[in-house]
Amino acid sequence: MRNSLVVTALAGALLAIGGTAAMTASAAADPVNLTLRHCWGGDAEMAAMQKVVDKWNTANPDIQVKSVGGSIDAAEITASAAGGNPPDMVIMCDNSAVAGFAHDGVIAPLDDLLKKINADTSDIIPSSLAWTQYNGKQYGLPFGQDTYALYYDVDAFKAAGLDPSKPPQTMDELWDDAAKLTKWNADGTLARAGFIPNDPYKNTEQTSALFGCQFYDEASKKITVNSPACVAWMGWFKKWYDTYNKNNALVNAIASRTGGDAGLLISGKQAMGIYGEWNTGAAYIPVVAPNLHYETAPVPSLDPALYGAGFMNGNAFMIMSGSKHQEESMKFGMYLMTDDASKVMILQNSSVPQLKSLLTDPALTSIPHFTAFLKIAAFPKSWTTPMISAYSELIDGLNTTLDSVLTGGADPKAALDQLATSIQAKVDANAS
Repeated sequence: MRNSLVVTALAGALLAIGGTAAMTASAAADPVNLTLRHCWGGDAEMAAMQKVVDKWNTANPDIQVKSVGGSIDAAEITASAAGGNPPDMVIMCDNSAVAGFAHDGVIAPLDDLLKKINADTSDIIPSSLAWTQYNGKQYGLPFGQDTYALYYDVDAFKAAGLDPSKPPQTMDELWDDAAKLTKWNADGTLARAGFIPNDPYKNTEQTSALFGCQFYDEASKKITVNSPACVAWMGWFKKWYDTYNKNNALVNAIASRTGGDAGLLISGKQAMGIYGEWNTGAAYIPVVAPNLHYETAPVPSLDPALYGAGFMNGNAFMIMSGSKHQEESMKFGMYLMTDDASKVMILQNSSVPQLKSLLTDPALTSIPHFTAFLKIAAFPKSWTTPMISAYSELIDGLNTTLDSVLTGGADPKAALDQLATSIQAKVDANAS
């Protein structure tokens, strides 16, 4: 009887152990499934991002990522968070929503998550990390970025008696070179602008710091777009229009632009312009204007010590506060910070890398006209937007203010004072 009881007990124990092992094996076989919502929607972009995701999925069977692409805006992400069914991760092709999302609790702070997985962020360019921070905390990671430089027509330079190997470095040199490059038709209409300060973008972000104009003072939490430096900067825009916008010559030139951002440079209607790095990419100027002889250089600066600096922003990777798998999402985010993963999308989109290690990568340095952008990204004084929750209202208001000054007769100081007062109220209400 005793032996029978022992056998029965042993059989039960073995059955229990077997059941537990089976359950453990089943649990181990079930991966964590993450959803990544990203902003790229073109066929080539989607394929490139899927390549990045597929490589992760192959190497990490325990953490599987589903990639969902297509045009994306802040309203979609906010709505998904409010509805309780957000994606785990988001990549937006613009970092302007980071501060607002952080303020509203839509996205998770990453500092503790980065520590938990022992992440090493030392290869990420510090000024690139800055445009995904809010109130001293990291709320995102950069995944490719944009910066801007002066593009100029080499043939036009030669015809005007200028040396193409010596682009303008100061604002005075820019003014003088533009005067030599500007051509008027016999009837008084503009044949070619030497430079248009607000084409194809308003260029408020792209030029402000080169005049010492800062939009926001972090220490005092004050909007400073009406500082003397900013008023002088706005006056610089006005000077171009006061001098060259006769009979709406600049306005009409901008309205005539076709063929993308660099359309006026390509058509010969502008000799110098400020454009993003993507225009050098294989899908842009080399295709639409293969015979254009041009070069790139940093945007001229009022302060010679700032020559070489530039404005930077870009694609922001974020983890949603509502994700149940934030640690796993953080691991995927750091995978995106590797050379291989980053380079796939950087080459696809003709973007500037966010990683120090890629600034000297032959695959990037060999791209014609691209070196200037790599050097701007590495320049210690390159800058980004102030990471405040009211930034979208600030930049929209600033661009509207610029239009009112250039074509509406508004006084720069009065217009900037009004804007500063309006945005300061929003900053105070948001406590940042």
